[in-house]
Amino acid sequence: EKLMQAQEKNIRGFNLLELLVVIVIISVISAVAYPNFSSWKKEREVRGAAVKIKNLFTSINSQVQRGLYAFVQIEVKENKGVLTVISRGMKMTTLASKINDSSSDWYENPELRCADEQDWDDDGSLDNKLEVSSLELKDIAVDFEDDSGTVCFSKDGTWYSGFGNFVTEAGGDTSVDSVFFICGRTSEISKCDVSETDGIPNIEHDNLFALNWSRFGNITLEKWSKSKEDWILQ
Repeated sequence: EKLMQAQEKNIRGFNLLELLVVIVIISVISAVAYPNFSSWKKEREVRGAAVKIKNLFTSINSQVQRGLYAFVQIEVKENKGVLTVISRGMKMTTLASKINDSSSDWYENPELRCADEQDWDDDGSLDNKLEVSSLELKDIAVDFEDDSGTVCFSKDGTWYSGFGNFVTEAGGDTSVDSVFFICGRTSEISKCDVSETDGIPNIEHDNLFALNWSRFGNITLEKWSKSKEDWILQ
């Protein structure tokens, strides 16, 4: 009987004070760990979006390099917090009809050439095909808002062109941009701020990626490192 009483005493469980101590310890650990987890989760979300966009660029450029399309386009559109990225493709017969049309502005007007209203054979926002695709991303910002930009490629770079936010005008000359920026969207951040002072970026974002391309479709993704104050190839 004494043995049973001793066993009952040993397994009686937590008293109220012990339970409160455990709750306080768990609360302290959670308070310390949550900011790190939240930061990690946001970095994963932005990185995942940047990789998806890079893959879309790479995929459509592989189609033009292998000859499925003669001319391709990527459109990046931001509208009320929703980022949409679409790829489109034009086959050789369609491109040839435009080139051979004497009334066409194909040669003289590169911006018109890359406008989204073209005779695309395949459109990622309309066609359910593996060659073209469309992304819709939320809580992801770029370096413009409530606007769009397009960039177009051909196999040998001949018809490289841009439209909208991917075109820069300076000193009367027009040039096609070769980069845009991707970051996390919050209630305070509606677009990625990548302004510069004396050539040094004023970058305050925790998670900022840069998607770069050349007229021949070479696509790279970089991430800004605050500690190194430099872009790191991903």
